[in-house]
Amino acid sequence: MRFAIVFFLFARSACAQTALQTKIRAIAADAHGKVSVACSLPDSSLNCDLDPYARPPMESVFKLPLAVAALDLVQNEKFSLDQAIRFLPSDRILPHVYSPLQDKYPDANVDIPLRELLRLAVSLSDNVAADVVLRIIGGPAVVTNYMKSIGVEGFHLEDGERGLHDDVKAQYRNWFEPIGAVELLRRISDNSPLTEEHTKLLMEWMQDTPTGPHDKRRAGAWNDRDAQDGAFSNRRRADERYE
Repeated sequence: MRFAIVFFLFARSACAQTALQTKIRAIAADAHGKVSVACSLPDSSLNCDLDPYARPPMESVFKLPLAVAALDLVQNEKFSLDQAIRFLPSDRILPHVYSPLQDKYPDANVDIPLRELLRLAVSLSDNVAADVVLRIIGGPAVVTNYMKSIGVEGFHLEDGERGLHDDVKAQYRNWFEPIGAVELLRRISDNSPLTEEHTKLLMEWMQDTPTGPHDKRRAGAWNDRDAQDGAFSNRRRADERYE
């Protein structure tokens, strides 16, 4: 009888997973393009995977791994969060790119605390701020190697935002397998490679993300207070990046 109950529960779970995956596939079909999905739910065997080992363009999603790698360097005393980092004229991405940092300091040549650069990159998806952080920590290979060191597979970063801005095809050189992206999120949540302090800070930046078409920050109604609030996102439009 016990075996029958266990088998029934397993069968019901398998049917539910199949139904969920069927729905995911139906939604993906409406995209009329390549869609890959991975998901995870604590204490469950949830499976909504759809081609989870595909290598779709990562675009701005790299900003989260970048921040984790940078915070690791901070806790290893290579940098400090309050350290002033020079925003150089050569860091600018011209003629136009989404960057509250560059909008506020169009001539550059100012010192910005590393903490603020990371917040702008993670919370506001600031392209220039992300590239400044990428420059000071040693480039894309540092982030890729760090992801491997913490056991996150399927991540490859070759270009920063400038590279993506200059060449639309460059986006295909940066990829993150969905299964790996979910693994990174679970690692941060369940067994963070960062200290409790830095994990909390990172989570705050992520949770402060402004989203939706009515968000005043996306609509361009910026002021100094707005620049202090944040958002992690991966939705900069191609016409903004490559115009």
